[in-house]
Amino acid sequence: MTAGDRAAERRAHLIGAVLDLIDGGGIPAVSMRAVATAAGVSLAQVQYYFRSKDQLIVEAFRHICRDVEGRAAAVGFDGPARSVLRALIDLWLPVDERLSRDARVWLAFSAEATTRPSLMSFAAAVDEELREAFAQILRRASESGELNPAADPVAAAAGLLAVIDGLVVQSLVLDESERAGFLAPRVEAHLDLLFPSSREKGESKGA
Repeated sequence: MTAGDRAAERRAHLIGAVLDLIDGGGIPAVSMRAVATAAGVSLAQVQYYFRSKDQLIVEAFRHICRDVEGRAAAVGFDGPARSVLRALIDLWLPVDERLSRDARVWLAFSAEATTRPSLMSFAAAVDEELREAFAQILRRASESGELNPAADPVAAAAGLLAVIDGLVVQSLVLDESERAGFLAPRVEAHLDLLFPSSREKGESKGA
């Protein structure tokens, strides 16, 4: 293992500790000392790899973003826009332990960013990237006639992200066993509004 590999492994270990802390107690649970304790390392080692609490938080959030991007790439973007969007939406829905943890961290970061300027620009950039990714899919759907003619792709992309955020928040207060049953019909109902022709044709829904 090279020195670079060891450094990457240590950073990943520390980020894992940050994620666990946020999942258990939100952003307030994170401090340089708390991360050192949770990771079983010295405070000096945390300070060697990360300059501040804000950097720790941003890097933890960036880790989740990269994980989502990796799984999104595996989805592929060929096929009906509705099916592609449903598969992408499923990457966010907290229907198992791992996705629930990521959703809680995502929401904690987003909430903190509304009052912490040092996190605000990064959170805004991530949201804009997601909206643009959805808009690209919806533009293609508009060109192919799949999208509801009354829908503007840019506005619909923003609305779709807002629906996902809202459903994630609402579902996290439910028992994990209830979430899939709560989420699926509501996701499909929103997609019906965007893609009425797929509903009329009885297109297969879901991931």
